[in-house]
Amino acid sequence: MRNLPSSFFILATFFLTTPLSGFSDRTEVDHDTKDATYGSGEMEKQVGSLEDPNYLFDSIQAHQFFSANFEQTTVKEKNERIVEGKIIAHRSGIFKISYHEPLNEIMFSDGKDFYRYDPELEQVNVQPLDQLLSETPIGLFTLNANEIKELFSVSECDKTFDKYTCLLTSKNEESFIKWVDISIKNRVFSSLRYLDSFGQKVSLKFKNTSIVRIPSEKFKLIIPEGTDIVSYENTIK
Repeated sequence: MRNLPSSFFILATFFLTTPLSGFSDRTEVDHDTKDATYGSGEMEKQVGSLEDPNYLFDSIQAHQFFSANFEQTTVKEKNERIVEGKIIAHRSGIFKISYHEPLNEIMFSDGKDFYRYDPELEQVNVQPLDQLLSETPIGLFTLNANEIKELFSVSECDKTFDKYTCLLTSKNEESFIKWVDISIKNRVFSSLRYLDSFGQKVSLKFKNTSIVRIPSEKFKLIIPEGTDIVSYENTIK
């Protein structure tokens, strides 16, 4: 049995949402993707079958690279929190999520370790990436289609005009994600909603989306001199 400690979730707020009741507003690492391959896929407006999830997984395969601005809304009971930011990701397991004010934080993965940089605190938290990709929605942008199939059951695929949606339900009862509702337009993720293990419903709306190759230099975290670096041992069992 694997347990994800609460400290694991405290390290992130996008795709790794901390409970609303505990929310507070407040060296160079890189990874080379020059040898990565990707396919953008043909832009399509029609789906062959409303019940066939292949369109979803074909679209995921087209997302070798993904970049977008986003608005994230988190709701639990009568509490609501809205934050904005930008995400870039690659299916080798690397990603960079930059939050705008008031958070002003950066979440980064080099495919091995996960970093959270808080410029206000002048601190970087570092811990092994491990199960983060399979236990949180960031895996939808960083895992391949076969890996995602192993994690989720797909149902309720539907199409309205040029919008295609599918419901993904976690096969693991202990997963941080209970279900994810994905919307796709022209083979690109346009939005997603999910329920987490805290009972929070989170929605993400993407704009200025792109699946074209992202230069390797964009996948860098610049850590200013004098920043405190706090490393965490792997506590996932």
